[in-house]
Amino acid sequence: MSEYLILSAQDISKFEPEKTAVVSVLSPIETHGTHLPVGTDVFIAREVLQRTCEILSKQFKILRLPDLCLGADAQPVFGSISLKYRTLKELIIDIGKNLATMGFRYWMIFDNHGGPRHQLALADASVHLKKKYQFTLIVPFLHIFQEMLQDSEEIGIPAGMNGDVTDLHAGTNETSLMLYTHPEMVKNYNLPRYIPSTQSRLGNFLRFLGSKELAITADWVKDPKNPYYLGDPSKADAQRGKKMIDFHVKRSVELFQQALNSQYNPPKLYNAIIRLLLRIL
Repeated sequence: MSEYLILSAQDISKFEPEKTAVVSVLSPIETHGTHLPVGTDVFIAREVLQRTCEILSKQFKILRLPDLCLGADAQPVFGSISLKYRTLKELIIDIGKNLATMGFRYWMIFDNHGGPRHQLALADASVHLKKKYQFTLIVPFLHIFQEMLQDSEEIGIPAGMNGDVTDLHAGTNETSLMLYTHPEMVKNYNLPRYIPSTQSRLGNFLRFLGSKELAITADWVKDPKNPYYLGDPSKADAQRGKKMIDFHVKRSVELFQQALNSQYNPPKLYNAIIRLLLRIL
């Protein structure tokens, strides 16, 4: 794996676009309860990147861009730093345009953040780059998060522990991931299970529009008793974290192969009304 920052322009020009995978981490700085660091999503994404690239490097040169510790829809509480949907989308498009101009064809972003405008910005940027520049932006977590929400049997982890709607943030799943990747960063996680007990006006509106996931997120964010996590951290287990990392890596390799076969497309997120609202609000 070659670090983009330490190469000269001449060095970079020697990478063959057809045999090169440009990779990077992109996840926001975000509060994850009292037991996990604000860089949790970044640390998890780094692990997935490293392990995925160990596999891809058998056939491809890996060119790693600097980490982008940013994103949209970070939990709106003290400690989080968040961008707007349009800011994130345009940033990714501009970077992708530069890479396409240099001749590169594939950029894989490793992420671990499920914020709705964050995910929509990445999906929209991927579509734009493919249409305008014939450049493929692969974002495995867009697909993985949908599989988590649907309690996919392929993950092999029970509902409520796999990052689904009852385990969305710093609960069993993310705490398990950190226990596996960075146990030294995990503080006391013997914390009670939390899901919002009341429904907010915004949550009910989102239910009316057909999005249970966004409705629960809205209820959580609006809850004055929000402990800054959603799920049950006390059930976290390092081996379950390893199992989830293995799944991330497996899907990342599969999706990169789809890109090589000109078959990669980001998932179509949400329904048309919700997509419109997320883009303009």
